[in-house]
Amino acid sequence: YFFIFKHQMPKFTISFALFLITFAVNVAMPLFRPMAAAAGLNNGQTALVLSFYIAGMLPCYVLLGGISDRLGRKPVLIFSLFCAFVSNLLLTISPNIEALIVARVLQGVGLALSMGTGTAYLAEVLRHQPDSATQAANAAARATSIGFGGGPFVTTLVLVICFTFKPITLPIATLLTAAGLLLCLRLPNLPPVGGALVRLPYFPTGSGIVNTAIGICWGATSVVIAVVPTQMAKFDLQAYAGLCPALIAGTGAIIQPYIRRRFDPNFSIKLGFALAPLGFGITIWGCALGFLPLLLFGTFLIGTAAYGFTYQGGLAIISNLGGQQRARAVSGFMFVGYVGFGLPPVVVGYLADWLGIINGLLLFEIAIILLSFWLFLRFKELKLQ
Repeated sequence: YFFIFKHQMPKFTISFALFLITFAVNVAMPLFRPMAAAAGLNNGQTALVLSFYIAGMLPCYVLLGGISDRLGRKPVLIFSLFCAFVSNLLLTISPNIEALIVARVLQGVGLALSMGTGTAYLAEVLRHQPDSATQAANAAARATSIGFGGGPFVTTLVLVICFTFKPITLPIATLLTAAGLLLCLRLPNLPPVGGALVRLPYFPTGSGIVNTAIGICWGATSVVIAVVPTQMAKFDLQAYAGLCPALIAGTGAIIQPYIRRRFDPNFSIKLGFALAPLGFGITIWGCALGFLPLLLFGTFLIGTAAYGFTYQGGLAIISNLGGQQRARAVSGFMFVGYVGFGLPPVVVGYLADWLGIINGLLLFEIAIILLSFWLFLRFKELKLQ
């Protein structure tokens, strides 16, 4: 038993670190709009604050993709977890918009540096097992999906019982992250593999349609997170706002393994073209009526498209198109996805302030319907190797 524990402990610790980093990203999500309202921010300004997450992420993701190859996995993972710890601590001490801006940047940096690092670290500590790469990918996917979805879910449960700007989940997350940092200090120091620090994304021929598809889907998720809570507040549903990101991320965690086994990637992409505008339309309907079940069903469909069919199918297609440059091609896929995550909520937020929330959401719905239909017509199925 000691032998099993000794060799499984690094896998648990790295997975736990990835969970804590992604948990930090969304644990305060249900409070974002109330914090913005307390600061007197409108929808566009609120979306701009949330986009600081992308501002922290993209430079690290694009320019420091090889940092753990150069410096080693352990110090980069510990630094990423420290960013999560500081973000949790800031929001625990000062749950206000200024702290949120700094926290969002730190969360973006921590996530960007940890995703590739954690997966590679897992593969290396499991290297003596025949399916190490698969185990590493699955462990990282489970940990991050639970973290992304679990953070807003538990905070929402607390806020439904009693709304407060200082929910118990924030200090608990801070203490757990501190414990995670102590555990990470005991991880093995593996020698750096070396390589280039800067690894720019690569966009192979034929990748434009698939990359645009993930940008549209992730844009729909971020609009739900940034703009929809304001409309929910009009029906006194603001305490339930955290269920939307929890459903979006949780759906992906649940259905990804099923999609991987059952669906051809080409068919998955086509389903994504249909589900994203359908889910967003149902979400708007639920927002207009103030009917929570309908709104949540719409976000469930958006999550199915964004983190299920489009993500899984698109990743497989891009990996094939990338050939020897597979890693850089996947970076390009993720880069477009995160640009899609960051820009649309800002645009829709300002449209909502100018034309009204429902009208702003409807304009975005028209845009994704037209784009999805156009991409569907241009999409050519790829023979996967």
